[in-house]
Amino acid sequence: MLLAGQPAFADPATEAAPAPVPITRPAPAPAPAFSSTPGMASQLYLDVDFQLLPPSGFNFIDTQPPYDPNRRGPAPEPSPVRVRYDSPDGNTVLSVLVRNAQNLKQSILQTTDISGLGSLEEAAKLLLPRGSRVIAGSVLQVPLPPRQTALGPVELPPKNYYRYELATPNGLHVIMSVAAQKGRIYVCGGSTLEGEVWERDAPVLRAATQSFRLRADGVTFG
Repeated sequence: MLLAGQPAFADPATEAAPAPVPITRPAPAPAPAFSSTPGMASQLYLDVDFQLLPPSGFNFIDTQPPYDPNRRGPAPEPSPVRVRYDSPDGNTVLSVLVRNAQNLKQSILQTTDISGLGSLEEAAKLLLPRGSRVIAGSVLQVPLPPRQTALGPVELPPKNYYRYELATPNGLHVIMSVAAQKGRIYVCGGSTLEGEVWERDAPVLRAATQSFRLRADGVTFG
């Protein structure tokens, strides 16, 4: 499943199209106030490419192959699951998955924004597991700071984030935030069991996925 380290994306040639996605109007938004979010950790997770505020009490799971200084031959392929956190009971997973955009949609241009996969509905056909029931979808636009160049600052277009909430055929409730840069697709998502477990963990999963931001040129959103 999506957030447990298994393939997350549908094959556009074989997957059934998800249900229509209700769209809310895109709106510029600042980064969330991390320290004031109830139930969230105080420690921001910083990757080279993204940042994330995981839920308090969730356990960090190392997803990458162990480093072996004595290994001969090529290094093992890194896991596409860049980071993962599990709830104490193991029923809820939060992770960030990274995939090559060309594996989802062929293009002669490098994908620098998730809108390169199409609209919210069009991207859902490429991103979501087969047979998913889409509960809600929205587009968030996050302003980016100007890029400093030799000729002075250059204004950058806002970064789009596609957000989905869905139910899978195997009884999981999933919420995710998806963005793209430098030819790669980043999926920050949380999944858990439908029913009581979802009701328990939905607030922290929602807050965590909303805290997800891509980082460019070392910028940290505070």
